Amino acid sequence: MTKKEKKEAQKERDAVQLRRLQTFMDVVFAVLIIRVFSLLPHFVSPETGEFDPLVIFTESGENFIMFFIGFVLISIYWFQNNKTTGNLVSTDGKHAMLSFLQLFFLLLYLYSVRLDIDTDSDVLALFMQSVSLALAGFAGVASWVYATKHPELMSEAVTPEETNEIKISILSEPLASAFTIPFAFIGPGIWNLSWLSLLVFGFFLKRRHKQKFETN
Repeated sequence: MTKKEKKEAQKERDAVQLRRLQTFMDVVFAVLIIRVFSLLPHFVSPETGEFDPLVIFTESGENFIMFFIGFVLISIYWFQNNKTTGNLVSTDGKHAMLSFLQLFFLLLYLYSVRLDIDTDSDVLALFMQSVSLALAGFAGVASWVYATKHPELMSEAVTPEETNEIKISILSEPLASAFTIPFAFIGPGIWNLSWLSLLVFGFFLKRRHKQKFETN
């Protein structure tokens, strides 16, 4: 086998590995969302023992907000993963490792949610949720940046503007997660409210991206 043939064979193997990585990550993200749903409180009033759909708001309001935050962010990370890997033609060991690292931190987040419920929003549980979501997001950003620096992994159809736009679009979630870390030491109420910073980061990052390419 010639050197050129070996190179082509490696490209084919890397392309197959990318498809396997995408399938594996889709399965894990789906399991994560199902597990988050399973953490919802039962629709049963603790006083009467009767069915009451409003109990998740009256008795477990903060837990419901926590569930909503987790569901939204895991869904966003899933969509972002599909967006980034959809612009690749192959993967390699380092890129796959960064992708697995993101999944690890999301699994750690799921554990911290369970810890939050068991400890009634202990500071450590809130802190772990913020940190794990931040690290999951930054791992996703790192995998995309790594791919953009290795042309053999990227689709030739992706323009430099699209590359930067994707990087900007996946930065707001980890930045917002990192922003919420100090609020974990204040209390669950203010910690929940601090997640609204996601909207602020998203707005300013998109504005910065737009201004950058308008000036160019």
